[in-house]
Amino acid sequence: MRLGTGILLMASLVAAGATLAARQQGQEQIPKPVLTEETWAISQGWSLLAAGDPVKAASYADQVLAKYPRSIAAAALRIEAEIARGGGLAGLAAYERWLGTRKIEDGYLLRRAARAVLWESTANPLVAADALEHLAFDDDAEARAQLARRMVAGGFAETRALARIGDPGAVKQLIQQTEAIPGSKQRQIEALIESKSPLAAPALIRLLKDTNNPDSIASAADGLGTLNARDAIPQLQKIYGDVSQLPSVRFGAAAGLYRMGDLTGISMLQERLNSDFPYVSVDTARRMSGNPDGAWKAAARKGLTDQDPGVRLKAAELLAPTDREVVKDTLEALLLDSNQAIRELAGKVMVKAIAGDFATFRRFLPSGDPAIRVAAAGRILELTR
Repeated sequence: MRLGTGILLMASLVAAGATLAARQQGQEQIPKPVLTEETWAISQGWSLLAAGDPVKAASYADQVLAKYPRSIAAAALRIEAEIARGGGLAGLAAYERWLGTRKIEDGYLLRRAARAVLWESTANPLVAADALEHLAFDDDAEARAQLARRMVAGGFAETRALARIGDPGAVKQLIQQTEAIPGSKQRQIEALIESKSPLAAPALIRLLKDTNNPDSIASAADGLGTLNARDAIPQLQKIYGDVSQLPSVRFGAAAGLYRMGDLTGISMLQERLNSDFPYVSVDTARRMSGNPDGAWKAAARKGLTDQDPGVRLKAAELLAPTDREVVKDTLEALLLDSNQAIRELAGKVMVKAIAGDFATFRRFLPSGDPAIRVAAAGRILELTR
């Protein structure tokens, strides 16, 4: 038995040794990867960039691009090197040099410059919340954390931004503000409507009883229509039917009802839509934008020729989804307006509603208006997400 067992054990060891030898031989037969000149140069460039030397890193990228001008890897290194030493717009310039006259853009290279532009914009208090919102929506944890810290510190713009990206804590804070703040609650109402949160509608319904603030009632009524809060229809019908209410309050109720397909206040809406005052007509068209019939289009198009640039801007925003070419000409003219606020709003509408290609976004990315720059960078992230 012992002899037989020993023979079996020996046979097993021999077989195991043969298997190990075969595996080792097979491993030796696998060819080692060849480090090409391009790969070597790019790896050296990234190492230098990590070590804090973007100038030398860029030179390695240039070596590869001189030989392989369409190299994505080398272009990425070049863009990163330029961002490190000159910021987002320097990265954009590097991208445009790489792109040259080619017609096909690379959105993922461009997005790197866009993200850099957004992070740089967080230092500007006028647009910091918008920039952080775009980054947070792009799953940037640090941007979201910064928004949260600023909200806790009392920043309303940051609270509004967090609510727009679905943060329930921000929505609850806005609701608390509507309950605690005396006087106008317009900002909070607008932010709750933008959030589209299921928590928003009950808060707006409660505001319908805020008889000390008719503006809040009007805005809440209109907003309930935007949120399609059908449970509020009976209350809105009652408000519209109460002739003792201010016209602005009844108008808000009529608009809210119309957005939900209820025509209780249609006579008031039609009267205002046909008003001789373009501002009133265009503002009513905005409330009725869910059903753009012939009368609606006529009112909106009439606003495009008004002397007031604010009216032209609102009309252009309304018509952007259907009359892009006509609206584009109007917006191009408004981009040259002497009023900075008009220029910024026109740029935002152009970026968000008219432009659909990277070439146009690149045009607005270096804009002197921070709001337009942030909007363009945000759209690049959105289209490459």
